[in-house]
Amino acid sequence: MKQRMQLSLWLLLPFSLLASADTGTQLIHLGVRQSYHVANTVMLAQMQASASGPNAADLAQQVNTKMHWALQQLAAEQHLQTQTLNYYTQRDYGDGKPTGWTIKQILQIRGPQSSQLNHVLGKLQSRLELISMSTEPSESARQAAEAQAAKQAITRFKAHAHDFCRDFGYSQSVLDVVRISSTHVTPGPVPMMRMAVQTPVASAPGESAMAVEVSGSVRCLGKK
Repeated sequence: MKQRMQLSLWLLLPFSLLASADTGTQLIHLGVRQSYHVANTVMLAQMQASASGPNAADLAQQVNTKMHWALQQLAAEQHLQTQTLNYYTQRDYGDGKPTGWTIKQILQIRGPQSSQLNHVLGKLQSRLELISMSTEPSESARQAAEAQAAKQAITRFKAHAHDFCRDFGYSQSVLDVVRISSTHVTPGPVPMMRMAVQTPVASAPGESAMAVEVSGSVRCLGKK
């Protein structure tokens, strides 16, 4: 798993120092953010079967035929997950008057990024339109990277909590309330121009930027 780790520390400044009812204790609020990147190895593509014309029944048959053909092509491919999504029927107008119908259905394809998948998407474009593509990490890679980042964030949170209590003249620190949260910033789907030809798809998966945040309060004890 390709991974780049980048650490950034954020502190809630000025510190919120809340005097406790107990003599000789102090509450400090702080937070640590651990940023990291995970390689995108999974592609999510959406394709569209569509037809326009005056007869809605004929158009529905055309769309169904295209979708049935696409599903047959995909049935022979391994490691690909397919799902049919929204089915649209809309009235078309010109100069304020009805001119016909447009019918569409979406096909979603998910699988490991590979030249095989690129070739399959190119093949399907002979009858369907490729409308969007996006990439993401595999779930196992994301979970492993997140767990590692969380451990590093927790270690640094504890170390800074100890240092800050010492800097304020206390001998020890005790965790009071801690929150751990994750943020994922993955590239959104890339819209594609309609291509009614059999063309291999070029793609560069890249990486997803993610972060783990550990924040909360620490009680400082033992005033020197």
